[in-house]
Amino acid sequence: MQENDTHKPVEISRLLSTVFENRKWRSKLELHRVFEFWNKTVGKEIAAVAQPYLIRGHVLWVKVRDSIWMQQLHFQKMLLLENINKQLVNEKFSDIHFQLDSSLSAPMEPETEKQKPVFLDKKQEQEFDKLISPLENDDLKASLKSLWVKMQTKGE
Repeated sequence: MQENDTHKPVEISRLLSTVFENRKWRSKLELHRVFEFWNKTVGKEIAAVAQPYLIRGHVLWVKVRDSIWMQQLHFQKMLLLENINKQLVNEKFSDIHFQLDSSLSAPMEPETEKQKPVFLDKKQEQEFDKLISPLENDDLKASLKSLWVKMQTKGE
């Protein structure tokens, strides 16, 4: 190399290409495309309860809303992996790991026609309130009460 070559400007595309190769960013970028096509590839139902959140090496980590869905996704793991890898060109995932994350919101229930007023047996309601009163978690109490109300009004 001649001395005056070291001060020559380098095309940015060549420089970036070299950096991408040296740091193996091309393969990382390829794998990260999963965030773009996840919903379309897995479908609305699964996308509503499971989302990719981390890539370690060639392993995709997916957050799942609840244990029931996590079990279902474990059964479908190989099919999911195959469908995801079909979307990738040069790099492929070797595995998918699932992790529970209750912060993924539950799908909104469709609004039905105007809600009918709910008439509950006050005595039964008081008994139920007494039954759940020892619970310390207010969110849990509210959830149980909501479920109980739904069960009481199911036949109406």
